[in-house]
Amino acid sequence: MWGNIWRAAIVVAVIAGAGSTSAYAADGSYVPSSPPEDGLDGSVVQALCVNEAPTIGYSIVRVAATASAGSLSTGPVTVSTALAALSTVRAAVVAAAPSTPTAELVIRGNGQEIAVPLRVDASGEGSGSILWPGVEVASDGTVEALPGWVRSGDGWEPRNDAAAWTTGDVTAQLRVGDDSIDVPLAYPGYSDDCATPVGVASGGVSGGLPQTGGQWPVAAAVGGTAAVVAGAVLVSRRRRRVES
Repeated sequence: MWGNIWRAAIVVAVIAGAGSTSAYAADGSYVPSSPPEDGLDGSVVQALCVNEAPTIGYSIVRVAATASAGSLSTGPVTVSTALAALSTVRAAVVAAAPSTPTAELVIRGNGQEIAVPLRVDASGEGSGSILWPGVEVASDGTVEALPGWVRSGDGWEPRNDAAAWTTGDVTAQLRVGDDSIDVPLAYPGYSDDCATPVGVASGGVSGGLPQTGGQWPVAAAVGGTAAVVAGAVLVSRRRRRVES
């Protein structure tokens, strides 16, 4: 028993001696050390497409504040203080094994909100990817549903599902335990890797393909065809006039 007490006393004395130098300024006044603020700085959320399926990739980095040595008492070490320190250490060890914190990405827009669960470890950190809300993928990898759309044969039909509004202007917040941070997020636009229709209004009216690609090739093709037909008609009329 006495061996444990003396060992605890020695540990407390060493810690107190190490902390006393930085805790006091040259004039003897107390200068508290400011521990780093905890939070989610460095965490990243990104919208992308994987096999034409809108996806959200995430990487969560959690900065935890640590206790400062300057906050320890630098008074005389006695048997009672050693026992108190030993009890504190035991309590800290028991409290140092918390359950895995809850992590989620909260998406808001159009007066609505969706919370998407994220997977993290016991420290609250982790990385991975999840399907965008409203996206459904079959076992063979075929995208069967999107926010505001559902596959029908070789085409798509509009639907007014719970996540249809997420293709518009949204804000997002990353939450892990009591920590939170706002992150930029937007539904992935039209591309060769994500060539799917997006957007449905709240009334169930299709928003069509995005202007960045989906509708322009079709419009260009229709316009080009119309121009060719108009040109052919003009040439035909001119030939008739010449012949007459």
